[in-house]
Amino acid sequence: MDWDEFARPWLDSAPALEAAHQPVIDLLMAEARLQPGERVLDVGCGTGPSLLAALPAVEPGGTVTGIDIAPPLVARAAERLPDHVELLTGDAGRHAYADGAYDVILSNFGLMFFDDTRAAMANLRRATRPGGRLAATVWGPPPHNPWFTLPRRAVDAHVPDVPRPDPSGPGPMRFADPAAVLADLSATGWNARCETHDIHLTPLGTPADVAAQHRKMTLRMILTGMEIAEETLARIEADLAGQLAALDTNGGVRVPARIHLILAEAV
Repeated sequence: MDWDEFARPWLDSAPALEAAHQPVIDLLMAEARLQPGERVLDVGCGTGPSLLAALPAVEPGGTVTGIDIAPPLVARAAERLPDHVELLTGDAGRHAYADGAYDVILSNFGLMFFDDTRAAMANLRRATRPGGRLAATVWGPPPHNPWFTLPRRAVDAHVPDVPRPDPSGPGPMRFADPAAVLADLSATGWNARCETHDIHLTPLGTPADVAAQHRKMTLRMILTGMEIAEETLARIEADLAGQLAALDTNGGVRVPARIHLILAEAV
């Protein structure tokens, strides 16, 4: 894997993505109920927004550790976090954690990308003390998440036969039906449940600004491996801006989102 190439759109889009997804972080932190003194592992920490949110909640006396498989994302997180925050680079599902090292596992949109979810959940269970907790967000069904469906609709209007990802394989919509991840958790020593929340994402700027943000990230992901003419990309971006205009309110663009919150206790 060329991690520099993989991470480039994430790094380019990080400030905009963090602003858009702040309501999801707020939801995750509210339901994780972190306490001072707790030891937290953030799975798929990326550039660090959930680490920044978790750190003050566990102080004094607590610790936060982040792990991500992409070195450039971990490097960006290190630039913005205090030196006492531990950052690990590697596969969170296979990393050799000490048994019972953590009180809480956090993951904001990270669980959907493991090659073997059940093995990963078993490994994270070993890393969690008995009675410890897991709190994670995953995307709900595509029809309830225009953050993804609107860019796809714009692409389909201008580029024929763009491949679809395997909905059951690693990817954002893998747990749109959360039954599979709940089964994997239950089979590996977790008492798990799911809460579904309808919220709004809060991207910054005008519909045109948000469409430009999607061009950096979402459109690049959808069109991976395809050579698309600049004029076609411009038409896709303009089409997307037009769709987003319908979501523009006095408070800015507000994008409906359905989020599954996965909550579990280590038994």
